[in-house]
Order: sequence, then C-alpha cells, then structure tokens
Amino acid sequence: SGSNSAEIVAHDPGTQRLFIANSIGAKLDIVDFVNPSSASLIVSVPITTYGNINSVAVKNGIVALAVENGTNPQDSGKVVFLNTDGVFLKQVKVGMMPDMITFNNAGTKVITANEGEPNAAYTVDPDGSISIIDISGGITALTQTNVSHITFTVYNGQENILRAQGIRIYGLNANASKDFEPEYVTVSPDDTKAWISLQENNALVEINLTNNSINYIKALGTKDHSLPNNGMDVSNVTRGVNIANFPVKGFY
Repeated sequence: SGSNSAEIVAHDPGTQRLFIANSIGAKLDIVDFVNPSSASLIVSVPITTYGNINSVAVKNGIVALAVENGTNPQDSGKVVFLNTDGVFLKQVKVGMMPDMITFNNAGTKVITANEGEPNAAYTVDPDGSISIIDISGGITALTQTNVSHITFTVYNGQENILRAQGIRIYGLNANASKDFEPEYVTVSPDDTKAWISLQENNALVEINLTNNSINYIKALGTKDHSLPNNGMDVSNVTRGVNIANFPVKGFY
C-alpha cells in the first residue's frame, strides 16, 4: 500500500499475461494469468529510465507503453515498445503527457492521446495532441519518421465560436490548442476512424486515420436534471438513495 498501484491493465491472449502500469512503483508489472485464481508476478520492469508510465497496451506480442517525460512532464513524452518478456525493443517521441495508448485493430498503428496538462502554477500549458505511430513495417525498422502528430492549432482564434457550440475552453489565458486535453481513444472496426474524448472540454474529436486529419470536434452537450427521468442523488450524507430533480445542468 502506497508503494505500488495497478492503474491500467492490458491482457495478452497469446501468452495469457497481464501487463500492468504500476505508476506509483514506476514500473511495468508482468503477471502470469494462465490460472486467474492463482495469478503470479513474472517480472517487474523499471520504467524510470524512460520517464513515468501512464498506460499500456499489447497486441501481437508487442507491448506499448505511454510514458510521460520524467523530468519535465510538460515536455514531449515517449512510446516505449517491449516484447512480452519485458525486453526493450524501440522507443519514439510523441506529444506531451501521453495518457491512453491503443493499437488499431489490424495491429499496424499505435495511437496515443496526449493530454498536455499545464503545470501546477499554470506557467506552462503545452498543446494537447494525438500521436499516430505506423508500425506496419515492424518494430525493428521503426524510426521517428513513422510518427505523425495531430494538434489543434487550426482552432486557435475560433474560441468564441467553439464556446457557442458548447465546447468548454476555460484555462488560464489558454487558446483552443492548449486547452484541449485528449483523454481516451477508441478505433472503428475498419480502422478508418478514431474517436478521442476531450474530457475537460466536454467534447469529442473524430480522426480520419487514412490521412491523419481531424474530421470534426463536437460538444457533448449537457443533461438537464430538472426534467423527468433525469434526477440524481446530490448528497453523500443522507441515508438511502434519494433521486430528485434539480434546476441544474450537468456535463457529460
């Protein structure tokens, strides 16, 4: 307790292993999961050499780690590739604070949502971004030229228009590209599109994966808790479940 964590867990059906992002312990834990009732630790791989581990994904015998910069989180992060034994294969640079990481369904691309959060003093606020890594040529041949970055600088200057559409942009002196913070990625079954949540902005981005471009950004809107069937229990001190309507709206 206090020295380890299991933040993100990825399962590999080929080896029946779990790959666990242990952010507090600053390592990747690899667990034998052949018998789930008696799972056992195989090895822990220290990650401090690369930075701070945020997430992990595995596909076709390749383990991909989303790793933020260890000395300056507001600087570029990395995706570190290992084999299923935890042996280092390759690493490439991605955007600031890579959070969620996922493979496409074909296993030919790796996508990261790079949050780009500001520092505590809000003196540095990097751009949020999405990085797409083409691994179709194999990990051995992988170089930085295989990495594409999608940013939101094209929306700078359109903040009032975006706010009118319901997209939240509220950071201290932040323009759109700095305030957008990609959080989570999911990919269409045919690998032509990806959707990325901008959690703090109450919005969703659709990405065209055939040319690595933005199709649209859409606000998620609000839920009116004064309407029938939209009630909620707002108290954490009353007994029981007390669903009621209130004249407020909530972000999705």
